[in-house]
Amino acid sequence: MEQLSSEHRAALEQLSGPLVSDCLDSDVKKRKPTENTNDHSGSQRKQNATLRQRIEILDWHHANGKKQTRTAQHFDKIYPHLKIKQPLISEWLKNEAKWRAQWDASKGVPGAQDAKWAYQTEHPQISEMMNCWVIQAREAGVLLTGSVLRAKWTSFADRAGILKEDWLSLSEGWLEAFKARHGLRGIKRHGEAGSTELTTVEAERARIQQLIRDHGYQPRDIYNMDETGLFYQMPPDQGLADRALSGVKAKKTQLTYAFTCNADSSDKLPPMVIGKYKKPRPFGGKTGAELGFDYHHNAKAWMTAVLYQSWIKHWDTKLVAQHRKILLLQDNFSGHIVPEGLRAIHVENFEPNLTPHVQPDDQGIIRCFKAHYRAKYIERAIDRYDSGISPAQIYEIDILTAMRIADAAWRAVNVTTIRHCWRRAGILPDFAPIAIPTPTLPISSLIHPPAPSDPAAPDASRDAEDEAANPVQKAEGLVTEALNGLVKTGALQKLNQMDLASLLDPSVEREVFEEISEQEIFEAVQEAACGEDQGDEEQTEVFEAPPTRLEALQAAAVLSRFTASLNSPAARNLEDILAGFTRQITSVPSSIM
Repeated sequence: MEQLSSEHRAALEQLSGPLVSDCLDSDVKKRKPTENTNDHSGSQRKQNATLRQRIEILDWHHANGKKQTRTAQHFDKIYPHLKIKQPLISEWLKNEAKWRAQWDASKGVPGAQDAKWAYQTEHPQISEMMNCWVIQAREAGVLLTGSVLRAKWTSFADRAGILKEDWLSLSEGWLEAFKARHGLRGIKRHGEAGSTELTTVEAERARIQQLIRDHGYQPRDIYNMDETGLFYQMPPDQGLADRALSGVKAKKTQLTYAFTCNADSSDKLPPMVIGKYKKPRPFGGKTGAELGFDYHHNAKAWMTAVLYQSWIKHWDTKLVAQHRKILLLQDNFSGHIVPEGLRAIHVENFEPNLTPHVQPDDQGIIRCFKAHYRAKYIERAIDRYDSGISPAQIYEIDILTAMRIADAAWRAVNVTTIRHCWRRAGILPDFAPIAIPTPTLPISSLIHPPAPSDPAAPDASRDAEDEAANPVQKAEGLVTEALNGLVKTGALQKLNQMDLASLLDPSVEREVFEEISEQEIFEAVQEAACGEDQGDEEQTEVFEAPPTRLEALQAAAVLSRFTASLNSPAARNLEDILAGFTRQITSVPSSIM
């Protein structure tokens, strides 16, 4: 059996609790779940449900409100030996079509409907729990041996009430596949040799510049990707914000955004968005892709190795088709596990603790995005207040509307902003001037990186820039202007107004994951499963149903009549937009909208 040092064992116990720690003392690797014949506790041993019982329970579930927890509690009293819990009901619902097909096929077959169906090859909820836990364990420095991983899987399965007969065998094949999926082969832990070789910002800049020169990368082929949290319903009112960012509601209004763009600003990828639910209620039953988003989900809205690898493999395939080779620069977050077999993307991690100084996204790209989002969000609140909505409700927004605003905010991060931030990072070697769309800053000031006197504080040598030409400050100015407008309406008191630092860089948005217990991970996956399988009944977020097609056409007609009475270029532009919108809506069959 693999042995753990006292340091690793202590870290694991702090992260996992005594259940997994106790499992480490046994050879989990070779053990297959079996009945404990020496258990004299008097409790009944869990049994598998027969096919008849499963159909009975599923029928009752659909006839009595489709609430998984209620169904589990009801039948736990009727069939206590089955030890029914909500995750088990969720698993059965996912396999309902199979159970009903077997029920129909078993009619007339003696004993078939009373047979116990034990074998299951997958447990999606347990896999998701493991994905979230591995991210946290790696950040905490836990040595993830085979025994630890097997023990953690069995711990989650036990919490979920999955019968031991239904557990996976956790074979060597399973272990190797799991390690490969999460990049656990030969990965250095933080603090080991290699992470301390480059200790200064200037040395890291020189390292990246030399890498670019050695491989001959041009600005269009150099990319940076980074994530940030977005609490999309955070009001600019300090008192309301404190309540909005605490408790359960905050977790339901959290998204993770991953932004990727290249050094010459010619390619700005659609943001990768990670939410909690597969199909949030405002999506209207559609997938994120059908609505035009690169949307992914897991129970904590975190970037995990599984999501990261799916994203980068998809992008790699596109780049191969375009016959391109690119360099992707990123931080060393534990979820950024590079999969094997990439053909077009070379990934290079920045050295730990240096990303605030050398990562372009951290030089203002993400801050500009948030500034544009907050400005548009506040402007929407003003419009809602002007329409008669109370100050307590003007900040309410559903996830789809928030994602539309976020898309507009990302579009507003323009050529000037991106090139400005790459220049501030100071990681590009000198390049010949590149033909790009004319920005609002001089080309010469964007192409040639300065040599700061204090590399640990790169802003020092850049303060000489004209503040009026700084795109980050311009974006921040939009927020200030929107806040002033909100104060003028009376919906926000000046004393309660959040400052820019708190609004654009709240501490809760700086981390793309949080340190939580095994039980909290378990409960989060359960809650997300309930939201998916119970018609999103657990999704309590405010949601206003969209207008019908007829209502939209009527509204467009009203606006057209209003603009006809105005003598302004904006009115004429709006007339053209409304005419095109009306033609498009009437020409598309309603069944495919």
